[in-house]
Amino acid sequence: MMRKRMKLDTERITKSKLFWAIVAELLILLVCLIIRPDFFSISYQPSSGMLYGSLIDILNRSSEITIIAMGMMLVIATAGTDLSVGSLVAVSGALALRLMRWDLDLYPTPGDWSITPLYLVIAASLGACLLMGSFNGLLVSRWNMQPIIATLILMVAGRGIAQVITGGKQMTTMFSPFKFIAHGSFLYLPMPVIITAAVILVIYLSTRRTAFGLFIESVGVNRSASRVSGLNARRIIMTVYMISGFLAGISGLIYSSRIISNDSNNAGQGYEMDAILAVVIGGGNMAGGKFNIAGTVMGSLIIRTIITFVYYFGVAAEAIMVFKAMIIAVVIILQSEPIRRMLEKRSRMRRSIQGGALHE
Repeated sequence: MMRKRMKLDTERITKSKLFWAIVAELLILLVCLIIRPDFFSISYQPSSGMLYGSLIDILNRSSEITIIAMGMMLVIATAGTDLSVGSLVAVSGALALRLMRWDLDLYPTPGDWSITPLYLVIAASLGACLLMGSFNGLLVSRWNMQPIIATLILMVAGRGIAQVITGGKQMTTMFSPFKFIAHGSFLYLPMPVIITAAVILVIYLSTRRTAFGLFIESVGVNRSASRVSGLNARRIIMTVYMISGFLAGISGLIYSSRIISNDSNNAGQGYEMDAILAVVIGGGNMAGGKFNIAGTVMGSLIIRTIITFVYYFGVAAEAIMVFKAMIIAVVIILQSEPIRRMLEKRSRMRRSIQGGALHE
């Protein structure tokens, strides 16, 4: 009986998309280990009080995508999508730098100061992205616009808004508390890793320890039926788009702190596609109805591991997108239903042969 139960558990694990995402990540890391064993080396630098190494760098540099993917995951679970998150990253960084550098005309050289207190800089940047997220939610939930069309508005207009905020200028700051967001450390880890862990924990507690997660999945499965059952589908949809905008704002602060500047043209470029890929790789369903927090995190790590792998081994910059697309395609194919059915069929055949051999 115990043996049968263990077999059933094994089948359930191998059917999980999360399992194959983990396998894909381990295979990529295995290739790194074979080619360059020092890829796994981790060192500690007392001067910064932080751990360094390729694995730490993967966790650190994946933080922006992981945070955005947490919001995208909830949006996709409601059968929607948010194409504006990359532009909101640019808006967040532009507003933060503008608030710190109102004196740009008088003092063009950046220094370790900020005209606006940091807490107001953070509150204004996140508040602006929250409002823009609520605008997306309003278009989708109240006016019943298609999510792609609704969020395409801010995807296009967001970078223009960021340019207007900064007057088309790229501002730089050396304000230490702001730099700490991306360059500081806590518990020997870079601050972006800590911030990302906090975001994941909050999302987990709010969706898996309360009924909110079930409400999101219910709306994604059937919006009309969830409304009939007593759920306020409009409010739930509005909420997930607000969360998505808010998290894009956090990612924007990390990004601008990392480069200690705003970059309205390039900040968050392609983040929306990476976030969607992270959700899909992690087992999310674009048709809505379910989400997987651990899978989404793993999907984001896979994307960043591929990029780190490419840079680390000197692949030409022109080929990075092609190389990245090829590996992601392999991961998604491994997770596809036909491949999983084929593996399951082979597993049953192997067990039946072994069972026949035992009876002999």
